[in-house]
Formats: sequence, structure tokens, C-alpha cells
Amino acid sequence: MANISIGVIGAGLIGRKHIKKIIDHPDFDLAGIADVNRDSISAQYSGISVFKDYKSLLDEARPQAVIIASPNQSHAEIGIECARLGIDMLIEKPVTDTLESAADLLLEVRANNVRTLVGHHRRHHDQVKTLRRLLREGLIGNLVGVSAIWAAYKPDEYFRIAPWRTQPGGGPILINLIHEIDFLRYTAGEILGVSAISSNRQRQFPVEDTTGALLQFDSGCIGTFFASDSAVSPWTTEQGAGEAVEFPFSGESNYRFVGSRGSLEFPTLVHWAQAEGNQNWNEPIRSQRLLASFIDPYHAQLDHFRDVVRGEAESLLTVEDGARTLIATLAVAEAAASGSRIDLHDRYEALAAGKFSPTLQATNPRKAF
Repeated sequence: MANISIGVIGAGLIGRKHIKKIIDHPDFDLAGIADVNRDSISAQYSGISVFKDYKSLLDEARPQAVIIASPNQSHAEIGIECARLGIDMLIEKPVTDTLESAADLLLEVRANNVRTLVGHHRRHHDQVKTLRRLLREGLIGNLVGVSAIWAAYKPDEYFRIAPWRTQPGGGPILINLIHEIDFLRYTAGEILGVSAISSNRQRQFPVEDTTGALLQFDSGCIGTFFASDSAVSPWTTEQGAGEAVEFPFSGESNYRFVGSRGSLEFPTLVHWAQAEGNQNWNEPIRSQRLLASFIDPYHAQLDHFRDVVRGEAESLLTVEDGARTLIATLAVAEAAASGSRIDLHDRYEALAAGKFSPTLQATNPRKAF
């Protein structure tokens, strides 16, 4: 079978990661790279065509598919152009920067019948797939609740090199929590309602540094999430799963899934239950570590995108699904600002219908380079 011709739009930190995976992948041919820093990117990738903008890449290289790893605010514009040209696309998270632009992109994707995948890479972990399967098989009975922490201390340099991270939209809700929201939607079910509190007391920037969220799921499960970029801890998914070299491995679980007949820790997949499925607080609870293989989620994501482009698999995360993750994440920020519970049902329906008012938008959201 012929290789897939693919272009990469945006050669920042995540774009370069995609480029490396493509070069090493036997089923893709890198048609070219588009980046505003054309000269410096050309120097890094000799022998590969580098274009000054995405339109030049699309017009001259004519790739069959693209990976969109440009700044968030350009995702919709580029995605719409690709859809009109019939080009399949993998769009880095978040799918777009606003709900209106997500709805516009979704309409074009549907109208032109192109295949899409949104780059929430955690869905491709074997540990995540194993967890999802065990929950659906009822290993711990009915899912009653989930409790999670994402807490790490971002150094001063992180904010110095990108001052926008000190402003609204640059905090842990839209930079970090969006990954966790997508993970929870994939494993625990759809999020129907959100309440939240946030604080900027630690750094005293205009943006939050700490957030607590209360989540209601369609299964009846209730979730709590604590997120902070100003606290030292071993409890992040990156540290626990060892998915990124930038985060030293801790091997600690930052998730607890609690059910009517037992509980599961993630990512360690420690299963807690009483003997013979008993449900009695007077009896001992024993633990057993379950096994799941470790794979490179970015390589697995590229394998999946190959199958999606060839029509051999349904997308694990379409534009519409990625936009629902954006809806739930933005609702955390809105709930924290307003002090109100946010119901998401009408927003999901508005997305499906391609209609959005600009009442709920991310302020200055950008990619976390």
C-alpha cells in the first residue's frame, strides 16, 4: 500500500515531536513543513521542503493529510482551508481557541467529509485503554466517583520566556487541565455539569495558579479535581505514567476511580477490592497490581491516524469530540469566575447544530511551548 503524503504546519515543540515521529514512520512520507521561522527550520531539517506559510505548503506540496501544530488561534482557519481542499487532518489540542470557531470548523469538516483526529495523545496509552475497558466491564461495579490531582511547580523561567502565561488563558485550566478533562470524558463518561473555584494567591498573576473543580458525569458519577502549577508533588499524569522526559518519573497514581465493588488507581492500575466481591466496611480490602504494556502514545497516535486516513478505523477523537472537551474545560474557567454551576447539555447541542454565541470564550489561549 502506498505511503501517505503528510505535511506539518507549525514546527514548535510539539510540531518537532510530530516531525520526528513521521520521519521514523514507515507508512508516511513527509511532504513538507510550514513555519513562519522558515530559515531556522530549514537549517534543522536539510532535504525537507519548508514553506513560509501553510497555504504555500498546501498549494505546492499537495499533501494527502496534515498535522496542524500551529498556535491555537490559527487552528480553525487552517482546518477550514484543509477541509475545503479535502485534506484529512490531525489537529493538536485544543481543537480551536473558541467555541464559535470550533462550530465553524465542524460544519466544514462535515460538508467536505474529511477525516479528523484531535491530538489528545493520552487516549492512545495502553494504560488508558486498559482502564477504560476494566471500568466498562464492571471490575469495580458501578462507578461512584473519581478523585484526581494535577500538581507541579512551574519554574520562573517558564513564565519569563512566555509572559502571556501570566495572563488569563495561560494558567493550568486551559494549559494542563484540558488533557485531564479529555481523559475523564474518555474513561468516566460525558461531563454534564461543572462547578469550580480558582485562586491566584501563590503567584499573584492575573491568571489562576490553582483550581478545584466538581464534575457531574452522565453515569451519575461525581468527580473532584485539584489542579495547580504552584505546588510540588509527584501527582501528575506525566510523572506517574512516565510519558514525557521533561517530567521525572514518579510511578505514583494521581487518579482514584471509586466503585460500588472496588476501586482502581491510575496510572499504576492498582485494583482494590474485598474478597469474593463483598461490600462491607468491616472486611479487609486487598490490592492487586494489574498489568498494561507501555507504548509511545505519539507513535500510537500516528498509527491510528494512518488507519483513519486509509478508512480502516473510525477516529478515536473527531473534531466534534475534541470540541466537547473544549466546552467542558472552558466551563471550569467560567464556573470559577462566576461562582455558578455550569450545565453543559445546551452547549453540546449548540455545537452539534453549528451554532454558538460568543458568551464563553478562552481569553488569550495559546499552545504550551
